[in-house]
Amino acid sequence: MSWFRQHAVWIWPASLMAGLVLIAVVRVWSGWASNPVTSLGAEGTGVVAGDAADLASTARRIRVLKELVGRMREQFTAVQARTSTCRQQVAALDEMLASDRLTDCPPFLREQTTVRALQKIIREATGSEDPSARDQDRLNTAAVVARERLRTKLQVLRDQLTEEATRLETQAATLRQQLTVQTAELETLQREARRQLQSRSAAGLTPAA
Repeated sequence: MSWFRQHAVWIWPASLMAGLVLIAVVRVWSGWASNPVTSLGAEGTGVVAGDAADLASTARRIRVLKELVGRMREQFTAVQARTSTCRQQVAALDEMLASDRLTDCPPFLREQTTVRALQKIIREATGSEDPSARDQDRLNTAAVVARERLRTKLQVLRDQLTEEATRLETQAATLRQQLTVQTAELETLQREARRQLQSRSAAGLTPAA
């Protein structure tokens, strides 16, 4: 098993929890800044006193949300890449099983020690040079048993990879949905920041009454 497959069980929930915590923080800040304090300056300039605080709060929320969206995009890319790899490996195993080329060894099978050992038995039976009849019978029997065990092993591996690809596709769909929501919220915050900047600039240029 690869590192990703061994740790995916806890990486995904931990990452999701961290994301939810950050979202909660953004929501809290959003509520805190929803009622800006306004007042007229001593000289009657009409400058909104709460604008600077509101703008700083919005900037902090944007920064937090950008970090969250960035991490989610990295996760999404990694999940998509792993899904693609699983699908390619499933296709390779399907081809090996369908064509009965059980001794093929694509790179992802090199770490499968049981598969390699069974393939070795089969190769030795077919590659021995002028063995005695007794040895040949023994090799043939071993090869038949090894072939059946190898086919079963490859079928199990294919099923495991298919299940993993399906699970990863579900993860990718969830991440895609969350990215859509968080990106939309980020864009809303950025529009709000621009509005606050324009409001602050206009208030500063307003002539005294």
